[in-house]
Amino acid sequence: MVKKITSLTDYISAHDAAQILSKKHGRPISPKYMRLLAKSKGQPIRTEWLGNRLMYNRIDIQNVTIRKRENKHDH
Repeated sequence: MVKKITSLTDYISAHDAAQILSKKHGRPISPKYMRLLAKSKGQPIRTEWLGNRLMYNRIDIQNVTIRKRENKHDH
């Protein structure tokens, strides 16, 4: 089976991914949250290692939807 060659221009850092999602959702999204989001089964985000940095697929980041967590005390 031939592995598709991925272009690293399609991948962005956790910081850039967090900025995109923060603008899209109108609230701050932490770069640390990207790793957790990438591992989620519901809306998986493709990742690639660049040296010792984990990069995130730009298209997957733009298509992901994050629901706002509801607190018990918000009623």
